[in-house]
Amino acid sequence: MWQKLLDIQKRIAPEIIMELQKRSSILKQIESHQPIGRRTLARQLNMTERVLRKEVDTLQNLDLIVIDKKGISISRAGIEVLQDLSPFMTTLDRRTDLARRLKEKYALQDFFIIRGDADDNPELQQALPKLMAEELQKMLFDGAVISVAGGSTMANVGNHLKPVNEHVLFVPARGGLGEEIGNQANSIASRLATAAGGEHKVLHAPDNVGENVFESLKAEPSVMEVAELNRKSHYVIHGIGEAFTMAHRRNVSRETLSELEEKEAVGEAFGYYFNACGDIVSKVRTIGLQLEDLESKQAILAVAGGSSKKEAVGAYMKIAPKNTVLFIDETIAQFLLDSK
Repeated sequence: MWQKLLDIQKRIAPEIIMELQKRSSILKQIESHQPIGRRTLARQLNMTERVLRKEVDTLQNLDLIVIDKKGISISRAGIEVLQDLSPFMTTLDRRTDLARRLKEKYALQDFFIIRGDADDNPELQQALPKLMAEELQKMLFDGAVISVAGGSTMANVGNHLKPVNEHVLFVPARGGLGEEIGNQANSIASRLATAAGGEHKVLHAPDNVGENVFESLKAEPSVMEVAELNRKSHYVIHGIGEAFTMAHRRNVSRETLSELEEKEAVGEAFGYYFNACGDIVSKVRTIGLQLEDLESKQAILAVAGGSSKKEAVGAYMKIAPKNTVLFIDETIAQFLLDSK
């Protein structure tokens, strides 16, 4: 319904959509930073004070904001409007011309783009996992199995996932990769299962163990079960990180760091490190999800935000399976579009 309405509006009155995007952005910014001064708000939105003053006056006349000595705050009516707009704005963001052009260039399953640069705006670091959670929610069906990677962004997806009526199962895509407990795949799978009202499995197999231990773990029934579930899962959700940021976060050895430097690694995804050409230059030995497992999935939901990750995402695009659904911000999207 939303998509059809959006397409009609784009044909008949595209200026309405632009105005809607602008006022929605203003309301969201006010809601996040209220009470906020006009000058600060203008700077955060990259607007002139003159243009913002006109929009603020309009929103005040519509009773969507309140202005007093402390600054500008959103009204109860304004909060309700944002909530009602949410599904429409999600569709709008998803179907921007930028997203369409990226889909044509890279031929991936879909692109979801939020405005701005997540490195400059901490709110966007929550907006991306929220958008991912919303789209994952739409895909789930009775009996769905979801492979879950680790990372701080994946951990935030659990904050936005809602209970589903279907029986769903979340499985960790990997064992522990040296990250904080809350950011490890086992913890996140549990968190997502709790949020969705589903079930989860635990992978009792740390990564980066010796050969003998590795082979012994592979023979454990519980480990074999999770490995098989990862091979047969319907969806994968994971983040894309900058190679050395992820390596340091996981406390890799000096030898591994030297190897990554020598081979010019720029990006990382679920334990695989790759260079700007998309070549795998290093990987963590794991019993979990393997790169060759990805092609058979119904969808792979990948997320990254911020200009610091644009080279990592650019490299990942060279190896991204065609069933990838990519969640990025506008800065990365423009970088991908401009890349050869």
